[in-house]
Amino acid sequence: MAEEEYQIPIFLINGQLDSGKTRFISETIEMGQFDDAKKKLLIVCEEGEEEYDQQMLKDKEIDMVVLEKEEFTEEKLTELDKQYDPWLVIVEYNGMWDPALIFQTSKPRGWQIYQSITLFDALSFKNQWNNMKSILAETVKYSDMVIFNRCRTSMDLGSYRRSMRALSPAVQIIFEDEKGEQVAISEQLPYDINSDVIEIDDADYGIWYMDVSERPEVYQGKTVKFKGQVLKNKYFKDKNFVPGRQVMTCCAADLQFIGYISYYDHISSLENKQWVTVTATIKYEFQMAYKKKGPVLYVSEVVPAEAPQEEMVYF
Repeated sequence: MAEEEYQIPIFLINGQLDSGKTRFISETIEMGQFDDAKKKLLIVCEEGEEEYDQQMLKDKEIDMVVLEKEEFTEEKLTELDKQYDPWLVIVEYNGMWDPALIFQTSKPRGWQIYQSITLFDALSFKNQWNNMKSILAETVKYSDMVIFNRCRTSMDLGSYRRSMRALSPAVQIIFEDEKGEQVAISEQLPYDINSDVIEIDDADYGIWYMDVSERPEVYQGKTVKFKGQVLKNKYFKDKNFVPGRQVMTCCAADLQFIGYISYYDHISSLENKQWVTVTATIKYEFQMAYKKKGPVLYVSEVVPAEAPQEEMVYF
């Protein structure tokens, strides 16, 4: 009879220094979220200003070890597995380390990353995003959930959400205030959503692209007008094309074309990569390209246009 497989879940908590990782892990432990596991191992890869309550860890039967980057190896993890025999592992990861390190490092039998959570201090996020975009982007791409803490209502939290969704469309995003209470955000849009024709300025294409996907109840049946490049493909149907823009989510190596499948009766009149101004009605339908329901544009007018002053879209 084959030996039954077992799993030792790894809860990966990532984020920059002072993003609140230690507090988040401590509060989660104190709430009893990990109590079902008899033996627990906490691996700390970064020691910040806030320290763990050693008595609390002892009461909750949690062993703690601190690892440097050069120690994060298959051999060391195997050694820890033999020494502590954990049923559950919590990792406070170092936000400056490549997340691929923990995902790609071979682990002891049964160890599997169960959930990956990234924390951001909302007060520092804008500055970090401007200066360390590629590092933060890699972290988010490996995350199941992103939590912005210390949020204030005066912040443009909608732009933070769009930045995350551009990197990982399926990631769950939570905003919390300084007391740890969840914050509901109302989207601040730079265009009039209630106009007969919603006109999207060139600089606002990225905002519209993300919002129309996230809030179908707002855009269903609305008419939109925007500028984009024509993408025609031999795999598209006779009346399909995609008007869209090139987007850079974090660096020049991360360019991609974003746009939505569109229907147009005069597709033969369009040249690939031609800049056009499109007027279309938004509907939501299942498309194989999306593998789910998503925005589909029914185009009523296409007019040749000059390229925008800034051709690239930035989130």
